[in-house]
Amino acid sequence: MSENNGSVQRPDFPRTEEFVDFEGRTRKFIVQLFDASGGYGVSAVEDTGGDDGYEFTAFSPVDAFHALGDLRKRIPKLLSVRHLRKEDGRWFPTHDRLRGRVAYGGVVVDGVFLTFDQLAELIQMYEGWQFDLKIVESSEDLE
Repeated sequence: MSENNGSVQRPDFPRTEEFVDFEGRTRKFIVQLFDASGGYGVSAVEDTGGDDGYEFTAFSPVDAFHALGDLRKRIPKLLSVRHLRKEDGRWFPTHDRLRGRVAYGGVVVDGVFLTFDQLAELIQMYEGWQFDLKIVESSEDLE
């Protein structure tokens, strides 16, 4: 085992994984095992070369491959739901829920980076409605 920037290299651990999204598009992820307090962490970052792309993490106090197994179960489930559609150059929600991650200067939903201004424009169509903002650590599942 060797370490590189907080990640742990193991010859028996996969470096890439591929998953199919809601459109049937294959997405390639770079997989990294990392030291986590009290266990093992695994991350899968979509190989896009920019701000766009999905990122997922999983944790296991038991074993690195247990964390990888959890990640392999979560990713297809989360990739199967479309939250955004683009029409006439503008983004619209496909239903009354957005899932994604907070990034510097915006959010990433469906692997698409939206600035905070774009997000504000998107949710203004719900003026007068209520909302419930829930922020969770990236390895936790949203209900």
